[in-house]
Amino acid sequence: MAFLHQRLNQRIEQGAQGGPSVPGRTKTYLPGGKLVQGFTASAPIHTFDVSYAIRRASDYQAILDIWYVVMFTPYAGFLFRDWRDYQLTTSNSRLTLISGSIYQINRVHSYRGVEVLRPIYKPVAGLVVTRTRGGTPSTATVTTDTTTGQVTVTGHVGGDTYTCTGEFDLPVTFTDDAWVSTLEGAAPNLLVVSQAIKLEEIRAIA
Repeated sequence: MAFLHQRLNQRIEQGAQGGPSVPGRTKTYLPGGKLVQGFTASAPIHTFDVSYAIRRASDYQAILDIWYVVMFTPYAGFLFRDWRDYQLTTSNSRLTLISGSIYQINRVHSYRGVEVLRPIYKPVAGLVVTRTRGGTPSTATVTTDTTTGQVTVTGHVGGDTYTCTGEFDLPVTFTDDAWVSTLEGAAPNLLVVSQAIKLEEIRAIA
């Protein structure tokens, strides 16, 4: 399926509630109270509820319209910016080799020397890649695919490492199949009140 490379209104995004979740995590409490956990996911799934951001009728209509587009056209999802975490810097990013001269952009989450690399599939155009060679940083010549987060590097030499600076979005779709809302008040002052409008991250869709 195709992917709609368009974002929601910035104000709607900033008013959303949500963040990362761990798909497939299991918790078992043994008779003695010991907690045994099982982790099957290698990366988080970000989920959001944008109903909190609806302030005007135009907001409601904008989200309703994109719901119809996602559900009844070839587009499987759209772009969403988590304004709490959307920036790549030389200290929180790393490019890892896929094959040949093609690298994957990653957001690095680090705590006390322990790291998790989270692949970024929807970088924003204008990304700058920094190459470090022999301890000296410089701007690398690259071609960035903003639909996959893959970067083709020119002139790589063994030992070179890469970071980047720029912004990224998340590919999302609607979690629920039904759109639920109610009308409150009396004519002509009817107010549309929406229940939760949930979004969830989807992976590797070009």
